[in-house]
Amino acid sequence: MNYTKAKIFNIALKNLRVSISIQNSNQSDKNTIILNEYYDIAKEQVLKDFDWNFASSYRELTLTGNIPMNPKFLYEYDYPNDCIFAHELISYMDEDISEFEVAANSSGQKVINANITPAVLRYTKAVENEIFFSTEFTMALCWYLAFLAAPAITGNRSIQSDCLNVYTSIIAKAKSINASEGYIKNKDNCSWIDIR
Repeated sequence: MNYTKAKIFNIALKNLRVSISIQNSNQSDKNTIILNEYYDIAKEQVLKDFDWNFASSYRELTLTGNIPMNPKFLYEYDYPNDCIFAHELISYMDEDISEFEVAANSSGQKVINANITPAVLRYTKAVENEIFFSTEFTMALCWYLAFLAAPAITGNRSIQSDCLNVYTSIIAKAKSINASEGYIKNKDNCSWIDIR
């Protein structure tokens, strides 16, 4: 199913028990203005709160040429512009997951420090176009957006609390659905086979 910002706003309003619908997300009425104010914050938070398959991306990182401020690490990499959350750093050489940290360098830029080169980052990327959102993500976003907007739209803290509770349960359900898609062999789980 294709989602639009207006559709997401209307579901959020229904979650808030508001019966008035909007036609598009650029309207100048109070509800639309409030939802627009919280939309990007809500979307980024929901992307961070869970490792969504549709937003998972890989990128070979680019060295900054600087030495990391943290002496525990040898290499400093640029932090991808579209990265919402860095999950794992993978080495080309042995396909193992390597230790890394997200930090600010001496110029105040966000960087990734690591001990491998080259390095590939698996991360949650910023997905701007709503048509790529999964159903589970969209439902979670609608409830979290409703949670943020509830005080301004309804003034009802009880409704706000309900929205957060539903959001939390949707995230829990999404974890089981998301985990069942795809298969990656875990080397550690197969060690007993090698012993036999």
